[in-house]
Amino acid sequence: MLKFRSMRPDAERLTGVVVASKDDPRVTRVGRILRKTRLDEIPQFLNVLLGHMSIVGPRPERLELAEQLAMAIPYFEERMRDVKPGITGLAQINLSYTGKPYPDSHLAMFEQDLTNPFKVEGTEGALADDMRMKLLFDLAYSAATEELRTFLPLELSILAKTPLVMLRALGT
Repeated sequence: MLKFRSMRPDAERLTGVVVASKDDPRVTRVGRILRKTRLDEIPQFLNVLLGHMSIVGPRPERLELAEQLAMAIPYFEERMRDVKPGITGLAQINLSYTGKPYPDSHLAMFEQDLTNPFKVEGTEGALADDMRMKLLFDLAYSAATEELRTFLPLELSILAKTPLVMLRALGT
Protein backbone atom coordinates (compact mmCIF):
# COMPACT_ATOMS: atom_id res chain seq x y z
CA MET A 1 0.00 0.00 0.00
CA LEU A 2 1.53 3.28 -1.10
CA LYS A 3 1.38 6.39 1.08
CA PHE A 4 3.22 9.66 1.46
CA ARG A 5 5.63 9.41 4.36
CA SER A 6 4.26 11.34 7.32
CA MET A 7 6.62 10.04 10.02
CA ARG A 8 10.33 10.29 10.55
CA PRO A 9 12.23 7.52 8.70
CA ASP A 10 13.41 5.99 12.00
CA ALA A 11 10.00 6.30 13.72
CA GLU A 12 9.83 2.69 14.95
CA ARG A 13 13.51 2.05 15.51
CA LEU A 14 13.20 2.01 19.31
CA THR A 15 9.61 0.86 19.73
CA GLY A 16 9.01 -1.64 16.98
CA VAL A 17 5.65 -1.66 15.21
CA VAL A 18 3.11 0.54 16.97
CA VAL A 19 -0.09 2.26 15.89
CA ALA A 20 -0.02 6.03 15.52
CA SER A 21 -1.60 7.92 18.38
CA LYS A 22 -3.18 11.36 18.65
CA ASP A 23 -0.41 14.00 18.58
CA ASP A 24 2.14 11.27 17.83
CA PRO A 25 5.64 12.77 18.23
CA ARG A 26 6.97 10.63 15.37
CA VAL A 27 4.84 12.52 12.81
CA THR A 28 6.65 15.33 10.99
CA ARG A 29 5.21 18.86 10.63
CA VAL A 30 4.33 18.25 6.99
CA GLY A 31 3.05 14.82 7.99
CA ARG A 32 0.58 16.40 10.42
CA ILE A 33 -0.95 18.40 7.57
CA LEU A 34 -1.01 15.35 5.29
CA ARG A 35 -2.73 13.26 7.96
CA LYS A 36 -5.15 15.96 9.09
CA THR A 37 -6.40 16.39 5.51
CA ARG A 38 -5.89 12.67 4.70
CA LEU A 39 -3.78 13.65 1.69
CA ASP A 40 -1.22 11.00 2.71
CA GLU A 41 -3.59 8.47 1.13
CA ILE A 42 -3.44 9.90 -2.42
CA PRO A 43 -0.68 7.53 -3.68
CA GLN A 44 -3.05 4.64 -2.99
CA PHE A 45 -4.94 5.49 -6.17
CA LEU A 46 -2.09 3.67 -7.92
CA ASN A 47 -2.94 0.62 -5.79
CA VAL A 48 -6.55 0.97 -7.01
CA LEU A 49 -5.45 1.17 -10.65
CA LEU A 50 -3.31 -1.95 -10.15
CA GLY A 51 -6.34 -3.79 -8.72
CA HIS A 52 -4.87 -4.28 -5.23
CA MET A 53 -7.33 -1.95 -3.53
CA SER A 54 -10.74 -0.40 -3.99
CA ILE A 55 -11.62 3.26 -3.45
CA VAL A 56 -14.08 2.28 -0.69
CA GLY A 57 -13.58 -0.62 1.69
CA PRO A 58 -12.11 -1.48 5.08
CA ARG A 59 -8.68 0.07 5.65
CA PRO A 60 -5.93 -2.54 5.69
CA GLU A 61 -3.76 -2.88 8.78
CA ARG A 62 -0.06 -3.56 8.69
CA LEU A 63 0.56 -7.30 8.73
CA GLU A 64 2.41 -7.21 12.06
CA LEU A 65 -0.50 -5.39 13.71
CA ALA A 66 -3.21 -7.42 12.01
CA GLU A 67 -1.81 -10.64 13.49
CA GLN A 68 -1.75 -9.16 17.01
CA LEU A 69 -5.24 -7.71 16.62
CA ALA A 70 -6.68 -10.97 15.31
CA MET A 71 -5.49 -12.67 18.50
CA ALA A 72 -6.94 -9.93 20.74
CA ILE A 73 -10.25 -9.20 18.99
CA PRO A 74 -12.69 -11.95 18.00
CA TYR A 75 -13.67 -11.83 14.31
CA PHE A 76 -11.09 -9.15 13.50
CA GLU A 77 -9.89 -11.02 10.42
CA GLU A 78 -13.49 -11.30 9.16
CA ARG A 79 -13.59 -7.58 8.37
CA MET A 80 -11.65 -8.14 5.14
CA ARG A 81 -13.26 -11.40 4.00
CA ASP A 82 -14.38 -11.13 0.36
CA VAL A 83 -13.90 -7.33 0.40
CA LYS A 84 -10.94 -5.48 -1.09
CA PRO A 85 -9.22 -2.98 1.20
CA GLY A 86 -10.11 0.62 0.45
CA ILE A 87 -8.62 4.10 0.52
CA THR A 88 -11.66 5.35 2.42
CA GLY A 89 -14.36 3.52 4.28
CA LEU A 90 -17.23 3.71 6.69
CA ALA A 91 -14.87 3.82 9.69
CA GLN A 92 -12.79 6.59 8.10
CA ILE A 93 -15.74 8.95 7.71
CA ASN A 94 -17.09 8.26 11.21
CA LEU A 95 -13.97 7.90 13.37
CA SER A 96 -10.75 9.82 13.89
CA TYR A 97 -7.44 8.76 12.37
CA THR A 98 -6.71 6.66 15.46
CA GLY A 99 -10.16 5.04 15.52
CA LYS A 100 -11.78 7.04 18.30
CA PRO A 101 -15.18 8.63 17.78
CA TYR A 102 -15.16 12.41 17.54
CA PRO A 103 -16.14 14.00 20.88
CA ASP A 104 -19.18 15.74 19.35
CA SER A 105 -20.42 12.68 17.44
CA HIS A 106 -23.40 10.53 18.36
CA LEU A 107 -20.96 7.62 18.81
CA ALA A 108 -19.00 9.26 21.63
CA MET A 109 -21.71 8.48 24.17
CA PHE A 110 -21.42 4.75 23.34
CA GLU A 111 -17.63 4.55 23.33
CA GLN A 112 -17.29 3.02 26.81
CA ASP A 113 -19.90 0.35 26.09
CA LEU A 114 -18.40 -0.54 22.72
CA THR A 115 -14.74 -0.61 23.70
CA ASN A 116 -14.90 -2.22 27.13
CA PRO A 117 -18.20 -4.13 27.24
CA PHE A 118 -17.16 -6.28 30.22
CA LYS A 119 -15.91 -3.29 32.27
CA VAL A 120 -12.42 -4.73 32.77
CA GLU A 121 -10.42 -2.31 34.92
CA GLY A 122 -7.01 -1.08 33.81
CA THR A 123 -7.63 -1.50 30.09
CA GLU A 124 -8.40 2.13 29.26
CA GLY A 125 -6.71 3.31 26.10
CA ALA A 126 -5.83 -0.18 24.85
CA LEU A 127 -5.11 -0.46 21.12
CA ALA A 128 -7.78 -3.13 20.81
CA ASP A 129 -10.43 -0.62 21.98
CA ASP A 130 -9.99 1.71 19.02
CA MET A 131 -9.73 -1.23 16.65
CA ARG A 132 -13.00 -2.68 18.00
CA MET A 133 -14.70 0.55 16.97
CA LYS A 134 -13.22 0.28 13.48
CA LEU A 135 -14.19 -3.39 13.33
CA LEU A 136 -17.86 -2.57 13.93
CA PHE A 137 -17.88 -0.19 10.97
CA ASP A 138 -15.92 -2.58 8.75
CA LEU A 139 -18.30 -5.45 9.50
CA ALA A 140 -21.30 -3.21 8.79
CA TYR A 141 -19.76 -2.21 5.47
CA SER A 142 -19.02 -5.84 4.56
CA ALA A 143 -22.59 -6.83 5.42
CA ALA A 144 -23.93 -4.01 3.23
CA THR A 145 -22.03 -5.33 0.21
CA GLU A 146 -24.24 -8.42 0.08
CA GLU A 147 -27.18 -6.65 -1.58
CA LEU A 148 -27.13 -3.87 -4.15
CA ARG A 149 -29.97 -1.98 -2.43
CA THR A 150 -27.85 -1.61 0.74
CA PHE A 151 -24.46 -1.42 -0.93
CA LEU A 152 -25.08 1.35 -3.46
CA PRO A 153 -26.48 3.99 -1.06
CA LEU A 154 -23.76 3.27 1.50
CA GLU A 155 -21.00 3.40 -1.13
CA LEU A 156 -22.29 6.70 -2.51
CA SER A 157 -22.64 8.12 1.00
CA ILE A 158 -19.03 7.23 1.85
CA LEU A 159 -17.79 8.74 -1.42
CA ALA A 160 -19.76 11.95 -0.76
CA LYS A 161 -18.67 12.30 2.88
CA THR A 162 -14.96 11.57 2.38
CA PRO A 163 -14.15 14.99 0.81
CA LEU A 164 -16.04 16.67 3.67
CA VAL A 165 -13.89 14.85 6.21
CA MET A 166 -10.80 15.96 4.28
CA LEU A 167 -11.93 19.59 3.98
CA ARG A 168 -12.89 19.78 7.65
CA ALA A 169 -9.41 18.40 8.48
CA LEU A 170 -10.80 15.87 10.90
CA GLY A 171 -7.95 13.45 10.28
CA THR A 172 -6.31 13.59 13.70
